[in-house]
Amino acid sequence: MSLKYSHLLEPVKIGNHVFKNHMICSASEPLFIQGNEPYPSEQLILHYANIAKNGAALVTCCGAKDPHFRRAPKQRFGPVFDLDSTWSNYISHMADSIHFYNSKATMRLCIDDADGYDVSEGIPSFAIAGDGSQSTVGKETPLDMLEAYIDDLVEQALIFKEHGFDGVYLHMAYKITVLGRFLSPLTNIRTDKYGGSFENRIKYPLEVCSRIKEACGRDFLIEVSISGYDMEPGGWTLDDSIKFAKAAEGLIDLMDIRCANIDEQSATNFQEPTPYLYLAEAIKKSNPKVAIVTLGGYGNLDVMEDAIASGKTDFIAMARTWIANPEYGKLAYEGRNEDVVPCLRCNKCHKAGVNVPWTPVCSVNPLHGIAHRYKNMIDPPTKKKKVAILGGGPAGMEAALVCQSRGHDVTLFEKSGELGGQLTFAKYVSFKWTLLDFMNYLINQVGKAGIKVKLNTEATPEMISGGDYDAILAALGSVPVIPSIPGANLNHVISAFEVYGREDSLAEEIVVVGGGKVGVETGMHLAEKGHKVTVVEMLSELAGDAAPVHYRTVMERAWNSLEKFHAVTQARVTQITPEGVVYLDKEGAEQSLNAGNVILSVGSKPLNEKALEFTRCGAQLFLIGDCNNPGNVQKLMRNAFAMASQI
Repeated sequence: MSLKYSHLLEPVKIGNHVFKNHMICSASEPLFIQGNEPYPSEQLILHYANIAKNGAALVTCCGAKDPHFRRAPKQRFGPVFDLDSTWSNYISHMADSIHFYNSKATMRLCIDDADGYDVSEGIPSFAIAGDGSQSTVGKETPLDMLEAYIDDLVEQALIFKEHGFDGVYLHMAYKITVLGRFLSPLTNIRTDKYGGSFENRIKYPLEVCSRIKEACGRDFLIEVSISGYDMEPGGWTLDDSIKFAKAAEGLIDLMDIRCANIDEQSATNFQEPTPYLYLAEAIKKSNPKVAIVTLGGYGNLDVMEDAIASGKTDFIAMARTWIANPEYGKLAYEGRNEDVVPCLRCNKCHKAGVNVPWTPVCSVNPLHGIAHRYKNMIDPPTKKKKVAILGGGPAGMEAALVCQSRGHDVTLFEKSGELGGQLTFAKYVSFKWTLLDFMNYLINQVGKAGIKVKLNTEATPEMISGGDYDAILAALGSVPVIPSIPGANLNHVISAFEVYGREDSLAEEIVVVGGGKVGVETGMHLAEKGHKVTVVEMLSELAGDAAPVHYRTVMERAWNSLEKFHAVTQARVTQITPEGVVYLDKEGAEQSLNAGNVILSVGSKPLNEKALEFTRCGAQLFLIGDCNNPGNVQKLMRNAFAMASQI
């Protein structure tokens, strides 16, 4: 059998290291998997080992900190290892588990700079939206302190080499870390030997790499991340990145080329599929003796094969793709791109929401976060059962696929003429392309599995009672909530669910009542279509239910770029009239907005009463997805998977 993705999967040699392919697991913290243990937990070790098993040639782990670092009281997640601890043998276990699958293991190192100090004085630090960090302004770090930082990084590198790691990773991107703030002229305004010219600004980061190589040996890998450019005028440029790659020869082995902003690096559905490949390509064309790594939005194997085959990059790094696809390497080696689960780029794996449980989740992989205990939670089926799935939305399709994989005889009933349920709206929206890909993936998987599908068939209790079914999974979905606002029943008032496919028939001026994620996305879509849209929201910010880390700020930039999108926050709609809406502003004053159409986006309610009509059909009944409890794709996929796994 010949490999379809022969360039992507061919082994590659760097120094004396042979990498089994060109796919890397980028430096990423699997948030909420690790607790406050000062050592790698068994769950964390398994997480990284499974990525190696899954096909990653290099797995970059996180958890290293200054030996004297102590976790801040409010920091409730993320691995932080005590390198002085007698628990350090667990660090060896992690490297050994990755090596078991013939993958390389590196550890991200961190400088915990002293409180009140920065590379230069008076330059605000970067605060990551959604994680609670605050921008600070510090004093210039003196030279003796910088020397101590190097000593500390060398000490950490030696510890990880002793414990079996093949190398270390140094974060220099986004002007966030100490090393990254040295590179950019926007954050390095020092006047000593480490400031001013390009050559001076790169000196300290390269001294760190040189000292680590001297201590750990030339074959000890050093991988770094840099931003290909700064967004702001007068900052680091792509030409600087090219020069830096040349200057790093012999000191840096792999160089990750990232974008200017950390939120946009975790590419979302508001960006193109692989937005930063051009940066890696430009640096790669300069022929540096450093392996160039591209990352941000990768997962499609055809795209990745082309990137390697055409010489645009040496390696492709991913984080979310490994989470979304527990068998990604198998799919790659078998040439099955159509079976790769598309990542929604929702970034709920960073944090699902503001007021949500502190657990790891993935919208398209229900097992993420529970894979280590799944076998103890679910019993294998004892006999083949006849199962009816009521509803062909994402929950229904997922339940059907799980039941079929467990050996059951499955029939899926869908009252409309197509599968997809509420996801079908994605066909109309430019920025919901990842959701459309996921819907089409599920439909394709249902077809490949040979599941019996009855379209244009609304199941009734009488129909199901006569089918001799052992189990019924009702995935009937939900319906919009109609608020008790005077005028909500007027003819020009519709729900957000009713917008798609009839945009051209709507009025020029539109008011959307409800500024959660759904309401904002509806408004953005209509603004793109040329309507003048105003979203009215009771809370102080829009889309407060969107993922707060690496997502909401990108979404906000997207809606701010739309000329015809407007919003009023801290406002309560009191009446809908034929001319528009009346609302109370944050001062309690009455205001009005003209609108030819008013769109309601204030939530949905489950069709559980309709589902309960199937209680006495002689089969065990499960309510799944929105029918059980309205939520997002992540919640309904986890629920559908869990319920179907019990049959």
